[in-house]
Amino acid sequence: MVRSDEQVPSTVVADDGPDLSHRGFRLLIMSGELRGREVDVVHDPISLGKSRQCEVVLPDDSVSRIHAEIRREDGRYRIVDKGSTNGTFVGGAQISDAWLSPGDVIGLGKIELRFVPRERRAELLPSEADRFGPVIGRSLAMRRVFGVLERVADKDVTVLLRGETGTGKDLLARAIHDASLRSMRPYVVVDCGAVSGEQLEVELFGELPEDGARRRGAFELAAGGTLCLHEIDELPLDVQPKLLRVIEDRRFRRGAEEHHVDVRVIAATRRDLTEMVSAGDFREDLYFRLSVVACELPPLRERRDDIPLLIEVFSRRLPPGMWRAPNSDAMARLVGYDWPGNVRELRNVVERSAYLSPDGVIDLVTAEQRSVDEPQRPLAFDPTLTFREQKERVIERFEEAYLHWLLDRAGGNISRAAREVDMDRKYLHKLLRRYGIDAKQYAK
Repeated sequence: MVRSDEQVPSTVVADDGPDLSHRGFRLLIMSGELRGREVDVVHDPISLGKSRQCEVVLPDDSVSRIHAEIRREDGRYRIVDKGSTNGTFVGGAQISDAWLSPGDVIGLGKIELRFVPRERRAELLPSEADRFGPVIGRSLAMRRVFGVLERVADKDVTVLLRGETGTGKDLLARAIHDASLRSMRPYVVVDCGAVSGEQLEVELFGELPEDGARRRGAFELAAGGTLCLHEIDELPLDVQPKLLRVIEDRRFRRGAEEHHVDVRVIAATRRDLTEMVSAGDFREDLYFRLSVVACELPPLRERRDDIPLLIEVFSRRLPPGMWRAPNSDAMARLVGYDWPGNVRELRNVVERSAYLSPDGVIDLVTAEQRSVDEPQRPLAFDPTLTFREQKERVIERFEEAYLHWLLDRAGGNISRAAREVDMDRKYLHKLLRRYGIDAKQYAK
């Protein structure tokens, strides 16, 4: 559902975002005899047409000899029609001169190309800080995340946060807003997995009921501030083009009214959207719009050196005298555990230990660890968690149980298991690594 801070007057969003230091760009040819070909271009400017004199040659009768030119100006890319016969189009609209953005579809006659800038491979220096907002970490993996967010927090660039359940996506999204120039403006959250597709449209764009009483949506409630879209992977396909349109045009229509949009969008997901794009479950153009800056949050098992620090931080929040620091053996167990629930699970273990363990020593005695042969327990719900967090926990239990069942049927043969359920073999490997499952234990 929607959460909002106090609404204040809107501000003007600048068209220019941060300089993402592109080195050239890539054109993906989407139609014609060269369909599927990718062209990496590093020179500037470049011409496109069917003449062999062009840097990008498109052998099609609908394309003029020298059809258009792309050049870089002030860190951005511009396309200019060169008097072509059949016109140059960007996003379906005919243009004579236009700025290009990541994911734009360019039409030259009947040929379509997608514009994808190539990011420079230069390393961003890790942050010197051990926190970003309330999220804490001294590990190199987390300081790299902080280094990226420090650079883009005060820009109006769209950010995509990806990470497993419990890695801190919610906290980081809010921290980006708090560190931005919009920090005094509203911060609104929409959980795309919490409502149905039709109701989600109302949540985002509002509605005009028959009685004429206008209901404002999240884009209006977030005027001048930040709109955070949690679980963006749950966005229905029929809503995706509407979200794409409002992000691109910064306006939407409700009935006969047109509304200007002045928000920064931050999206969060626990799934790999590129895999969803390949499967046809997520629009590629929307993915490019959302992932101008994509930030991968490492799971806790990949930054184990942060575990002692996090235990200390969580412990200090408990009432004095209610907990005892783990001894060396207990700390070894805590650091060696894989933490499928990530930082959230660690925090819960610290709190449960303080309240439930006989001597208050923080250890894994109350952590949920299930063996392969342990029967499935009835669903249990935690009143301190949100609907989305509860759902993620159930989905993870399902995925883990399903993987055990699938490997048992296939006798530990990963290729066979993937074929039987029509799953990509690489994706199956990824799921097995996520849950720490060794297929060899099922070999028959």
